[in-house]
Amino acid sequence: MKVLNFTNLVSGAKLATLATIGAFGVSAVSAADWYAKDNLQPGHDPSMVRFEDGYALMSTNNNLQLWTSEDAYTWRDHKSTVSKIPQWAYTYAPTTEGIWAPDIYYMNGEYRVYYCVSVFGKRTSAIGYQSTKSIVPGTTDYGWTDHGHVFHTVASDKYNAIDADVVRDTEGNYWMAFGSFGLGIQLIKLDAKTGNQASDDKTVYNIARRTSKASGGAEEGPSLIEHGGKYFLFTAWDKCCQQGPTIEQTTYKTAYGRADKVTGPYKDRAGYDMANGGGTILMERYGRYVGPGGGEAFQDLNRVRFVHHYYDLNGDKYNHIHIRDVVFTEDNWAEMGQPFLGRYLSAEVEHGALTRAVSGDLAITRSNTASNGEYLAYINTAGSKIRLPMNIMQAGDYLLRYRYANGGEGDATHKVTVNGKSQTVTLPPTGSWGTFPEKSIVMIPATLKRGGNFIEIEPQPNGFFSELDRIDFLRVIRDTIPANGFDNGIRVRLTDKDEFAIKDGGYAIFENVVTDSIKSTEVAIEVKSLTGGKLSIRDGKKDGTVLSECELVAANEKSTAKGWTTVNCSNLKSLGGIKDFYLTASGVSGEAIVGNILFKSAPLPESSSSSAVAESSSSEMVVSSSSESPVALPIVRPSLNYSIAKIPNGYRVHFDNAGAHQAYLLNPMGQIVSHQKTNGSDIEFNNLPKGRFIVKVK
Repeated sequence: MKVLNFTNLVSGAKLATLATIGAFGVSAVSAADWYAKDNLQPGHDPSMVRFEDGYALMSTNNNLQLWTSEDAYTWRDHKSTVSKIPQWAYTYAPTTEGIWAPDIYYMNGEYRVYYCVSVFGKRTSAIGYQSTKSIVPGTTDYGWTDHGHVFHTVASDKYNAIDADVVRDTEGNYWMAFGSFGLGIQLIKLDAKTGNQASDDKTVYNIARRTSKASGGAEEGPSLIEHGGKYFLFTAWDKCCQQGPTIEQTTYKTAYGRADKVTGPYKDRAGYDMANGGGTILMERYGRYVGPGGGEAFQDLNRVRFVHHYYDLNGDKYNHIHIRDVVFTEDNWAEMGQPFLGRYLSAEVEHGALTRAVSGDLAITRSNTASNGEYLAYINTAGSKIRLPMNIMQAGDYLLRYRYANGGEGDATHKVTVNGKSQTVTLPPTGSWGTFPEKSIVMIPATLKRGGNFIEIEPQPNGFFSELDRIDFLRVIRDTIPANGFDNGIRVRLTDKDEFAIKDGGYAIFENVVTDSIKSTEVAIEVKSLTGGKLSIRDGKKDGTVLSECELVAANEKSTAKGWTTVNCSNLKSLGGIKDFYLTASGVSGEAIVGNILFKSAPLPESSSSSAVAESSSSEMVVSSSSESPVALPIVRPSLNYSIAKIPNGYRVHFDNAGAHQAYLLNPMGQIVSHQKTNGSDIEFNNLPKGRFIVKVK
């Protein structure tokens, strides 16, 4: 085995293996794979619910206008679900001018929307609800019924019946939080059947309020969700809703705490009670994103998400929504993840939690070549830090595709820490500042866990600096993809045993699969029962090219273990590069319970391949990529009579005896980058970037 290294990557005791995407046998990615763009979906005080085929969204000031989406990125407008304010509302809010702050929740076999009406500027307010069996317009069970009054307040009350939010506790009981200013956030128990306040508990629990005079008691927009046996309360603080020419007056932000019981007490990360002014800030103004708040946490298929509004300072200066993952730490505290811009395994660094050592550091800067038009400049000062919370649904080996710009003359370095494990990353010059072509990347190997992962980036100033645009998380697949590691989909779910289930017409997305490490074309899928129909692995989209097809019939049964049946599938079509896999179901009866997608192992030939290390003082051959003279490495196995020489942007393997020869080029993770054959004397590996490679010959 000969180890080739274009760049010495050792820094102290820490090692970072770097290569651009070409080093993994991957052709240049299309712009759609990495260039994100915010969809600027309008909305104020948004609420979302997950249903089998996608998402439903409502927001304030549009008489319960309904939007639906299959992917939470492209939305379809279904107009308002009510033609006018219901008559009952005028009994409790005589001068109300609209319906506010809807909360969509699936409860007692139907979708309910709790909403409020109010006399502006007073606590003369009321909460009511409407319901429908189906949330999808045009379906048989779609149609809203209004159920009228649930709870109200009058002008003399110290809290306000607006901003309703429903949560289910671990015992199956339903509760509704609401409130604004004054005594802040209240909580009442609901009757699941009637949707009204429960008769067995009439207590109004005060669970959060601001106590500072400077705050003016400004706390509203509560949202509750349970995770890991704890209850999390998210609230909005300070001044909302100034937009357009007065946008700079908006100081809205999002704070939270957690509790052991749904009724509280809710304490922040410092231990302070939210009912006495406590609260940990999760989001506040950054860059062009003003007033991120008015949000709601909701349970998606395999993650908790948070939908909220913000105002675009550099755009139209009006309200839009973002949908983010809530990422939980090992000790079950919440941090806010990325806005969803169409992909799950990507992080726009300007949306990270930014700690600045000096004013002006970590500047969010515009560029037409940067993903979503923004990047971080001035990553210069020791003590500055970028923290990126990420939900990763499949544990295992990953490559962090790190897109940067270094317009200097020397290598910059960053300290990259993944879940507490640090490495020093070398960032060679890219030729310019503020531009991010596809070649301006390095690859960083990392091991990620299922669930919350936390990536921290710190500059290590050595006279050279770099800018950073985006990080993509590429899953390295050698032989297995666990089906329950999917990123999203429709007509799919996780069972109470954490098993993946898919219905007819459903699909699951597995983003950013590094296919070069899959060494065999043979595929099998584990299922719990042979339901008939077929499962297909498709390329890039739900109706993309079929890469492998699996018939769920008894004739394909191979073996059974612990209730699982292994079904052989058709051989994979040619693979290469980084692909999104879509697992689709057709003709399936009921649900198919799927375990692992299996790719058979096909190890490299060992008996006749070279296995010695190239001779050098460091046990590796370190060669400069800018070297103009070819570097001849010694023959390792005389029986093969070959040598390796440097050529521009690559290497030539020369065999002294012409004949049938093979050579494999591998990256340091053992993945095949290229496999070449010859019936003559020479094999060339061309267009290689900086990186560390291994050559095996046969």
